[in-house]
Amino acid sequence: VKRQKILHLLQKKKIDIALLQETHLDTVEHLKLRTWWVERVYDNPALGRKAGVAVLVRKGVDFQVERQYQDREGRYLLLQGKLAGKQLVLGTYYGPNVQDMRFSRQFRKLLLSLAHYPIVLGGDFNAVADPELDRSDKGSKRWGAGGRTIAYYADVLRLVDLWRACHPGERDYTHLSRAHGTWSRLDYILIADSLFSSVRDVQIAPVEISDHAWVEFRLQLGRPVGAAGLWRFPRELYEDQAYVVYIQAQWKNYQIDNRAHQQTAALYWETAKA
Repeated sequence: VKRQKILHLLQKKKIDIALLQETHLDTVEHLKLRTWWVERVYDNPALGRKAGVAVLVRKGVDFQVERQYQDREGRYLLLQGKLAGKQLVLGTYYGPNVQDMRFSRQFRKLLLSLAHYPIVLGGDFNAVADPELDRSDKGSKRWGAGGRTIAYYADVLRLVDLWRACHPGERDYTHLSRAHGTWSRLDYILIADSLFSSVRDVQIAPVEISDHAWVEFRLQLGRPVGAAGLWRFPRELYEDQAYVVYIQAQWKNYQIDNRAHQQTAALYWETAKA
């Protein structure tokens, strides 16, 4: 019943690719997720009903998988291939809920070996990026079992914490610990900085069926149908104060250097855009 509810919700939300974690399913059960709207299921099965991850791909989505990477414990699955003609690595990840340095080192080594591709990695990291902002108990210094995992990916692999980059300073959470009565942001989409300008509509969905809220976003690769030549200014730059100050300074310099052309409005504006 829970499985069908999740599939209906994903369809209703028009999700093209779903990254699932902690499914507790073996491969036979994972393949049952291939239903009326799911064309392909890639999975790393649960080990003894623990962990388990999968990637669901909607019918009609142009995703050509060339190679798969996975562990033996059902904790991650990385798919290397082409999405809408773009070479990348798409992964789903379920981090250990107890500190496991051996697993962490092996996974980091694998990601480093694939770092020549843009990476999109989503999942439950069992860690927070910032204990102060990402936990409801203010003043907390608890990183979680994953430690400073997310900071490592940002510094070494240049992966962007997508929700935080688009919602700086805000508080929102993805998991409620009933034992402690606190909320945490444990679920992340980490994306290569080279893809960041192609991201749209990043949000944390409400907790509806699972005990986690999912993170959803749109990735615009290539040109949308009927919009050839269309370009939109990246919205996140409006909130980047350093960038705003830089543009304001450049505009003032331009006005000073081009006073003689201000009477010719069209020339003045077209030159400014150039």
